[in-house]
Amino acid sequence: MLKFFRNIRKSLLNEGKTGKYLKYAIGEIVLVVIGILIALQINNWNENRKLENSKEKLMLALKKELLINQETLERYTLELYDSNSKFNKVLNVSAGKITLPPDSLKQYLSEAMYATTLSFLNTVQEEAVSTGKFELLSDTLKQKLSLLKDYTKSRTSIYEERSKNYYNSDLKLEKLKIKLGMNPDVPERISSHPPIPTHPEFLLNESELLEVIKDPETYIALGNIYKNYMNDEIWIKFGLLRLTKESVALIDKELSEL
Repeated sequence: MLKFFRNIRKSLLNEGKTGKYLKYAIGEIVLVVIGILIALQINNWNENRKLENSKEKLMLALKKELLINQETLERYTLELYDSNSKFNKVLNVSAGKITLPPDSLKQYLSEAMYATTLSFLNTVQEEAVSTGKFELLSDTLKQKLSLLKDYTKSRTSIYEERSKNYYNSDLKLEKLKIKLGMNPDVPERISSHPPIPTHPEFLLNESELLEVIKDPETYIALGNIYKNYMNDEIWIKFGLLRLTKESVALIDKELSEL
């Protein structure tokens, strides 16, 4: 092809047709420029397509991770709600508002404390941030995911501070929980040792148990734990779970527009 164009230029020069040669040369340059522009356009299209594919894969991976977290949050919220409902009844007994049969009271006490630790998956988002792929996402989605991450960190910080204040540093509270039978047993599915028996000093008969329950100091101690459990339930239900669902819905919306 190049030889063909070269022969045309030589022919025009040999015939002394300088004007036509210049027009031809300009036309040839224009064709070359157009060819380069077309090649660049095709290359840009290919690059954009690769970015779109990477963005789609990232969004699908984020959605999968968020759905797992959503299922965990929904299960945790239901179980925490159940524990808080029993905690509420125990406090009503302590305040003298209701009475319960001894067996029911003992069951509520044993199931009021919720010992499961809430954990989240965030590998996909962390990897996307570290590799720069997070920037592929829309500003709206980035803001939503960042807000969810901030909520998660805040909740973890509050939960850890609460645990330190109410459970780890107060020996008096620990003794009270043991007397009331409120320390939950390790679930059988993950237990590798026999349950620890209650020390004889902390074993109470029914009248002694009711007396401890109705003590104002017991009411205050259990009320503090219950308040924190309720705060956690609200934080998760109207914060983490809500933002997780909104993030999934936003990803679905943006995937449908690709």
